[in-house]
Amino acid sequence: MTTGQRLKEIKKELNLTVTELGEKLEIPARTIGGYERDEAPPNQKFLNALVQKLHINVNWFLTGVGTKFLNQLEVSDEDCLAIPVRGEVTASLGYGVTVYNETQTATYSISKKLARDLGVNTSKTEMIFAQGDSMLPTIEGGDSLLVDLSKKEVHDGKIYCVRIDGQLYAKRLQKIPPSTIRVVSDNEKYRSFEINLSKDLEFDFGIIGEVCWWGRGAR
Repeated sequence: MTTGQRLKEIKKELNLTVTELGEKLEIPARTIGGYERDEAPPNQKFLNALVQKLHINVNWFLTGVGTKFLNQLEVSDEDCLAIPVRGEVTASLGYGVTVYNETQTATYSISKKLARDLGVNTSKTEMIFAQGDSMLPTIEGGDSLLVDLSKKEVHDGKIYCVRIDGQLYAKRLQKIPPSTIRVVSDNEKYRSFEINLSKDLEFDFGIIGEVCWWGRGAR
């Protein structure tokens, strides 16, 4: 389900027309109509209005995860944080995707409580998108990935966004002392491989950040 479809669901449940919804949110009806048709990603002003005026859980709206409505205490206690979305950047789950233009295309809104629960550095966190099937069943192609760029130290078993020979991947990493990294796919069809950082000096490898959350439907 897309954000446009979830917006239609909100309208239906609240028994509102596009015009009436626009009046409540103080957003032009034409803009809301475009969001409803998935012509553009909702901007931060619209997401904040959903939370403050309709008590909509923005994480549900963007990903389909969690409850649709927040209670009044949650709305007043949890301000939203804007996370940059790099819409032209994808992290491969298979054989790699070339690093493209990293221009911010939108923002993704999360609550301060969720950020605290995830333990992310919000000033260094961005959203990109997954492509491929090598991390199934954990991550699917098209999933949104929240990447904390400040977390580059490998902790065994966690998922990271990595650059390998000019391409981006989302993979589990394991540290093998003293200087080897094992790159692991969750899908057993894909073989793991190792990179010796002290010997493979000509190999282009870098840890972009830790994938601290992933979900469906934010794109």
